[in-house]
Amino acid sequence: MAASEKTKILGWYPSESAPDYEVIIDHDEKHSGTRCASLRSLVKEPRPFGNITQAFSPDEYIDHRLRMSAWVRTRLKSGTAQLWLRVDTGDDWKSNDVKPGKFDNMDDRPIEGDTDWTKYDLVVDVSEENTSIVFGLMLLGEGQIWLDDISFEKVEKDVPLTGTYAVSGCPRKLQPINLNFEE
Repeated sequence: MAASEKTKILGWYPSESAPDYEVIIDHDEKHSGTRCASLRSLVKEPRPFGNITQAFSPDEYIDHRLRMSAWVRTRLKSGTAQLWLRVDTGDDWKSNDVKPGKFDNMDDRPIEGDTDWTKYDLVVDVSEENTSIVFGLMLLGEGQIWLDDISFEKVEKDVPLTGTYAVSGCPRKLQPINLNFEE
């Protein structure tokens, strides 16, 4: 099998509105297992940003604080990489309704330059009115980023929240799937 291949990734959706980027499965660069997902720019000055995303039901996390952990590696010539985690209620994404504790896109701490595999944590609150959990990784600029070994866990309320607001719009599943990109 090739070291990398452009393919559909089970459970994941690349940003279709960003033709300057592509999502691939990479068999050489991985945190663990045999492969990972990678997002790379295809042109020198890509716009607006590339993204790989997934959505699932919040049912298991209702009334809990949720931590998403993920491993990311970067080779950036310009711009940043940012994980993101969003907890939606109905049509929040249509109104851009700001809800503290429901969204983090690492805007206050973007990943820059070249990095080795690094673990990042994003923490949000999930409440009874929430209808989906949406998460992913985005690349803003020229370069390549890798994503592997994503996990979700309930944490105590004394674990600090990250991020500040909520927006939405992706399909949801009952549980997140293919988090290590091995399926």
